Amino acid sequence: MSKKFLMIMPVMKGGGAERVAALLTNEFHKNGYDCEFMLTSMSKDDAINPDLDSAIPLTDISKKQNAFSKLFFAALAVFASLLCKPFEALGKQAPALFARLSFVAQYQTEIKSVRNKLKSSPDASVIAFLQPSIPITLFAAKGLPNKIVISERGDPKRQMKKRFGYNFIKKYYQRADAVVFQTNDAKAAYPENIAQKGTVIFNPINDKLPEPYHGEREKYVTTFCRISRQKNLSMLVEAFAEFHKKFSDYRLKIIGEPQNDDDRTHLAEAKELAEKLLITDFIDFMPFSAQVHSLIIRDAMYVNSSDYEGMSNAMLEAMAIGMPVICTDCPIGGANAVIRNGENGILTEVGNPKDFADAIIKVLSDKDLAESLSLNAAKIRDELSLENIAQKWMELF
Repeated sequence: MSKKFLMIMPVMKGGGAERVAALLTNEFHKNGYDCEFMLTSMSKDDAINPDLDSAIPLTDISKKQNAFSKLFFAALAVFASLLCKPFEALGKQAPALFARLSFVAQYQTEIKSVRNKLKSSPDASVIAFLQPSIPITLFAAKGLPNKIVISERGDPKRQMKKRFGYNFIKKYYQRADAVVFQTNDAKAAYPENIAQKGTVIFNPINDKLPEPYHGEREKYVTTFCRISRQKNLSMLVEAFAEFHKKFSDYRLKIIGEPQNDDDRTHLAEAKELAEKLLITDFIDFMPFSAQVHSLIIRDAMYVNSSDYEGMSNAMLEAMAIGMPVICTDCPIGGANAVIRNGENGILTEVGNPKDFADAIIKVLSDKDLAESLSLNAAKIRDELSLENIAQKWMELF
């Protein structure tokens, strides 16, 4: 069996999917694989990779084009987009062939670069995470002997509605040798011919986390995440305003940083709402820290207010260090897959600030419940250990 391995992802900005990919690659390296980590949508010089072992090469791809190629593929992109738009205007999926033309026009240099890499390592096993790296890899690998495993990490129901959605996935994702889903709900959202290639593997838990803490807690309700609209921080702020009426000595701690303009707008909206509700002085907006787990481990609880989520790494890590956890029961079922409601965490209705506030009040009002949630949550670090999860992935090779 080949012991070469290539991980392919769009970017490395410190997000949850990147962290999972890095931790898995580290574990494969530890198990004797000759590993490489490739980025398709950013320069390796701009990567934020605190989790990737320094012994593993981090590479990017060449995007050099001659003038003729630039002109040709720019024209093709316009033509393909015009083919797709009438279908999209009617709320329908574009035919797979039209979507493929659009994709190849946009990413032909990336496809060529990845194909050259695969040709140079024909015996390498490959994992591709996320858009656009998954279809880039599948098109690049056509006719080559490499074994390709793919894994989309977001909400597939949203992905299915896009140009490179259901029809595109049904036709071209079948080139993969195996598909890994984060949850059974995610698997069920895919076309049958893709779902039947799939297996469900939960995210691993970082093996470098602090030991679980059980004891007296600080008066903070805390979330840490990559700030984005899907996290629905406005709902969290609204819920905090509600439970703060009863627990006025508690503060809300929001740890994380936005990555783009829409993320920054969402954060600004949450801050504006806090001002309107007169609770700004009781909320701490903090930048992400590499020592985040040590900073929050004694806080009263971890909360996740997402509208949709894959398998939240922050949620898993909070459970693993023994924090009581409250999460929205959001698609694609990542929280529901690991939280047994009322036993090792609490699930609430998506987008419902009152339900969220009531759950927080329930935990803060009952120390025995909080301690029970803490003790049971910490058991997940053995169930989802990096060693156990990485072994499931290696079995696919």
